[in-house]
Amino acid sequence: MTSCDDLAGRLAASVRRSGVDALLLSGGLDSAILATVMRPAYCVTAAFGKDAPDLAFARQVAGKYCARHAEEVFGEEEMADMVETVIKVFKTFDPIEIRNSCVALAGLQRAKADGFARVATGDGSDELFAGYNYLSRYYRDTQRLELELQRLWGVMHFSSRTLGRHLGMEVVAPFLDDEFTEFAKSVPASEKVGEHGSQMWGKFILRRCFEAELGELAWRPKMAQEQGASTDLFCNFIEQRIDGGTYANRSKTAASEGVEIRSKEHLNYYAIFRSYFPPPKEESGNCEFVCQGCRACASKDRWFCRTCGAFPMTPVLL
Repeated sequence: MTSCDDLAGRLAASVRRSGVDALLLSGGLDSAILATVMRPAYCVTAAFGKDAPDLAFARQVAGKYCARHAEEVFGEEEMADMVETVIKVFKTFDPIEIRNSCVALAGLQRAKADGFARVATGDGSDELFAGYNYLSRYYRDTQRLELELQRLWGVMHFSSRTLGRHLGMEVVAPFLDDEFTEFAKSVPASEKVGEHGSQMWGKFILRRCFEAELGELAWRPKMAQEQGASTDLFCNFIEQRIDGGTYANRSKTAASEGVEIRSKEHLNYYAIFRSYFPPPKEESGNCEFVCQGCRACASKDRWFCRTCGAFPMTPVLL
């Protein structure tokens, strides 16, 4: 069985190698663990509105481990500006990608304004330690879980790094340090899931090893970034601005361009996308497979489309 001292020591070594002293803190397990190890000079939490769940959890962590805690609480107009930036940077109109990336963008912008050019994130922990909620279907079959984790390791990507480069910043992910990643991959899948309080949990070894420091926060259920920061509520703002007739007409126009529109929010993002880029099908001529939802280039190894967010994605052979 993997030793908690070994795991904690290896993560601490990764943090030391990074030399970073600022942290994007959501109050979720991953960033909370980093806070206990780093004891950073600066933490920043970004959220859409003052009632976002992440804020209360982040305050608990920051009060104990962060010398300074900044809260970047933004509203509809600020979110709209960030949406446009994310669409341009990632060439996407995927609602989930956009909502999640806006959280990271807001935090990085605030950190930069506060004088920090290098910031740490908890990226990679979900992939390495079976943290995503959908993986619960494999908790009783650790052999199948191991295979799915290996697939994830081959396709994982993190928007915070790209956004950091866009802002002239460096984003560091201690969980993705080469030495720590090699160690994490060697931990058996059977130790990455386990039972606590009559419930099965992902990232079980992390929760168990840092429970002494974090207490009940170690057992905070996994919450999607868009939900923890409440950016998923931005769709309500968009819904009020697009009437039914406009939605129907513009959805037909999108369909003529090979794009299936799934909601008013999706339509809004596609309209912004089209103000900068041609329809995806116009740039997929040399692709072997395309997404059935937007005709953008697709990979057989991915279950969702990075361009339109179609899930499950069914790659279509050209």
